[in-house]
Amino acid sequence: MKNIRVWYKKDGACRYISHLDVNRAVMRAMQMSGVPFWHTEGFNTRVYVSFSLPLSLGFKGDYESFDARLKDDNYPIDKVAEKLNACLPEGIFVYDVTAPVMKPAEIVYALFEISCTSDEYGCEELKAFVLSFFEREHIMAEKKTKKGAVKEIDLKENVVRYSVEPSGEEVKITLVLPAGIEKNINPMLLTDIMEQELEKKVCFFVTRSRLYNEKFEDFV
Repeated sequence: MKNIRVWYKKDGACRYISHLDVNRAVMRAMQMSGVPFWHTEGFNTRVYVSFSLPLSLGFKGDYESFDARLKDDNYPIDKVAEKLNACLPEGIFVYDVTAPVMKPAEIVYALFEISCTSDEYGCEELKAFVLSFFEREHIMAEKKTKKGAVKEIDLKENVVRYSVEPSGEEVKITLVLPAGIEKNINPMLLTDIMEQELEKKVCFFVTRSRLYNEKFEDFV
């Protein structure tokens, strides 16, 4: 039996399907692909798949992955992507298959790229607002805990790194935030506050482009 890590991108209309639906689409593709994937044992057997870190609804994902197992150690690993892509819906595209090195539990941070666009704000005006927003001493927001309670947190303390740059007619925000099992900060907590404070319409397009361990090494 061979463990593999399948790397894929999520974009287009598939940005608006839930993680559960992505799971179903991937499992269906695995079953249809003809690749000798290992199935769980027991009364209700199913193809084994384990996602590294779920992606929030509406986000584009450039660095998504899930783990699977091949029953045949000699099956060519370079064929897995081709077979899966033939069965996956448009918007989910497998671009690499590797041997897993790190465990998903080692994920600590995520890199987000956020594009801000507006027909009513100029690029420099929007950039000035975003810069002043991140330069605040505190950025307070309410966040639900795992137990369902609501607590107030300071988002500024959770912004590990950030940069704000104009890019054509849009403003590009690059953010590193906590992610993973222990702590997970959704960038929409920040964009929601900005959207509330801006008087005119602004669109935020979020891409999760990288995952890191505690040493800021790429999750592989």
